[in-house]
Formats: sequence, C-alpha cells, structure tokens
Amino acid sequence: HGQNPELFYPKDKPIDVFRFLLNKGWRNNYDRGGTMYAIKAFLEEFTDKDNVELICKINQVYGIPDINKLIEELRPKDKTNLPKLIINFDNLPYNKLVDLYNNCNVFIMPSRAESFGIPGIEAMACGLPVITTNFGGQIDYCNNENGWIISGELEEIQHELLYEGVNWLTPNIDELKKIMREAYENPNLVKQKSEKALETAKQFTWDNSADKIMELYETFIC
Repeated sequence: HGQNPELFYPKDKPIDVFRFLLNKGWRNNYDRGGTMYAIKAFLEEFTDKDNVELICKINQVYGIPDINKLIEELRPKDKTNLPKLIINFDNLPYNKLVDLYNNCNVFIMPSRAESFGIPGIEAMACGLPVITTNFGGQIDYCNNENGWIISGELEEIQHELLYEGVNWLTPNIDELKKIMREAYENPNLVKQKSEKALETAKQFTWDNSADKIMELYETFIC
C-alpha cells in the first residue's frame, strides 16, 4: 500500500480553527474503524469554548447509518456546551481529498483493527500527524515521533459472524482524550510531528511499494 505524492501533499493554508479529521466508514458503535471512539472522546474532552472542531468524513461504501441515534448514544448526558462536530457524507472526488486534509491539523484514526489504513498515510503526506492505536498495519508507519499511539484492550468480536473468534482493540478513551487535548494545546509539538509525518510519507509511496514487490518477485520467483 502507499500514497500518491502527486495527489497528496501539503499546502500553505492558514487555519483559524484547530481541526481534527477522521476519514472512515461508520455503520454502528461497535465498528472496526473506531469512529465512535473519536466522537466520544471529542465530545467529552472539549466544549464550545474551545476553538476546535472534529470533522468526520464518512465513507458511504458501508452505508449511511442513523447518525442522530449513534451520536445520542455517545454524547455526554449531563453536558450541554458541546464542541462543534461536523459529519460529512459528501462523495468527494479522490483528487479533492487533499484540500480536506490540508484544512485540518491532526488526523485521528482510533481503529480497532487495520490492514494498513491508507487514509492515515495520505494525511501524513499532507503534513498531518496521526493519532492512532497500537494494533494494526498502521503501526508500520505511525509512531510517537510522527504522531501519537494510544493503547487499549483486545476483545473477541461477537457481533459479526465474519469476524468470529477474531480479536479487535478497544481503545483507551481516557488516553485518547488526553492526547487530543495535548495536540490542541501544543501547536509547536504538532508542527514537529508534522515534519516527521512528511518524512515518513515519502517512504510509503505506491512506486516504492511496487519496487518492493518487484524485488520480492526477482528474489523468490526468478
């Protein structure tokens, strides 16, 4: 897997609001992508007094859920001054995603399990450090230098027959909230991690992936 540097690159664009971005599917509040954990942490940690937003770009390939019901399950019951949460179902052309990434500060991917997590490396190619879990293929390119790694607990999946007997991670919400607050309050730290994210993304291009496949082919087949 990889990213296309002709499509994903940083743009010098002033941002007047600190924005977290998530780009994932969302079917229910048990989902593998972990969208619900990002929303829950965000709504619990921040208020409307914080100059912050969470944009959730939802991939429609998994269907469109009852958003109001799902968010109602996640929102703090005793809290009225909630921060700004934006749910985006727009079917953006692939070459327009670069603008979405560049309009945000930090990418958040609290996945329960990943094979690779292509949106994460695309975000890093645009200069966004990534907050993600320590379970899945995204650990090939995410670390505490170019982002933040959160822990969690492995649990056997019982709500989907397809994944019967498989373990997924349940992220530590308190840890996620703490890291989101740290990112929001430390622009210099975000900048440092952003620079590392750009360096890492250059190693994970489709061309580099193709070269590695050819090396393996020549080693084991030819």
